[in-house]
Amino acid sequence: MIKDFGYVRNQSGNHNKYSAEVDKYTGLTKERFDLVMERYRIFQSTCDDVTKTPTVVFDRITQKSLDELALIREVSQDLQRKKEEDVRKAAQALEEEIKKNETAAKQEVEEEKKEE
Repeated sequence: MIKDFGYVRNQSGNHNKYSAEVDKYTGLTKERFDLVMERYRIFQSTCDDVTKTPTVVFDRITQKSLDELALIREVSQDLQRKKEEDVRKAAQALEEEIKKNETAAKQEVEEEKKEE
C-alpha cells in the first residue's frame, strides 16, 4: 500500500480507501490538501481578473513559526561565521606549515653544502 495525500493507494495506483493520516511527504491530511487545492483552483481562475480580490492559497504563518524561523536564521548565521573562521584558521595553519617545511628544506640544503 502507498499513502498519498491522506489516501491509501494499492500498487496499481487506484485510490481505494480513505485514511486520515498525514502524508509523510507533504505533511498534510487529505482534507487540508483538498482545501489548499480548491483555493489554488480559485486563484487560477481569478488571477487574470484585476477587479477581483486575490485569493490566498495558503494560511498565514503563525507568529510562533515566524519566531522559530528567525531563530533558525540567527543560528545559521552564527554557524556560518564559525565555519568561515575555521576555514581561515585552517588556511593559515596550512600556510605556516608550508613555510615551516620550506625553511626546514632550505636549512637541510645549506647543511649539506657546508658538509661538502
